[in-house]
Amino acid sequence: MAERSRNPLELGEPTVPAPPPSAGVPSAGLDLSPAPAAGGQSAVAARHPGPATLESRLYPAPAFGELHQLAEGAAVVRLNPRQSGIGSLFVTGARGTAWEGEDRTTGAQSVHREQIGTPIPTPGNRPLVGFVNRDAVVVLRHVRRLRRALFIGAGGTMTVQTFDGSAIAVQGTLGPGQRTVLTATRIGALLELRAESVPEDWDDGEIWREFAFTMTVGLGGLRR
Repeated sequence: MAERSRNPLELGEPTVPAPPPSAGVPSAGLDLSPAPAAGGQSAVAARHPGPATLESRLYPAPAFGELHQLAEGAAVVRLNPRQSGIGSLFVTGARGTAWEGEDRTTGAQSVHREQIGTPIPTPGNRPLVGFVNRDAVVVLRHVRRLRRALFIGAGGTMTVQTFDGSAIAVQGTLGPGQRTVLTATRIGALLELRAESVPEDWDDGEIWREFAFTMTVGLGGLRR
């Protein structure tokens, strides 16, 4: 049977069969899902990170163990999470310490064991901050019970040491007629240490007031 001739007035295109797939090209469709970003996160997660933590918003500071000494031009160091939460923080060369707990109660103790205010208890019935022999000690296992502490220099150099052997010296004075006070502030899970100056002839009460420590005397007592 002869092939029917195409009507010249028919505008439709003749059906053309699809070419066979090329060799080496998979017949499946393209995968249009986003490629994972570095660290296993998707590109969407990389563009929209989760809420920043308190620690991630801190300004840069030298790590504890990098500096050999806190002085006027380099007065701040920051402990890492392990240094801030394991073992104890030992401060040698202080004549007294004061503390403020997470519940805003405050207390203080001298190197001679004179104490005023409210101790911060721990499950082991050991105070969170206090003197052991002549060292001021912070029990870091329970550091989240602490808001801040200060250590009043006795006049000479203070030293601070953590469980891993890292240590730093703190100058006894940062200027003529000045006494050094070392502050320890908890920021999230980290401790930050800062060397501060007060007049050399100030007594402990004047130093407490300067750093806004109001002793909660009604909840504690003077112990000798």
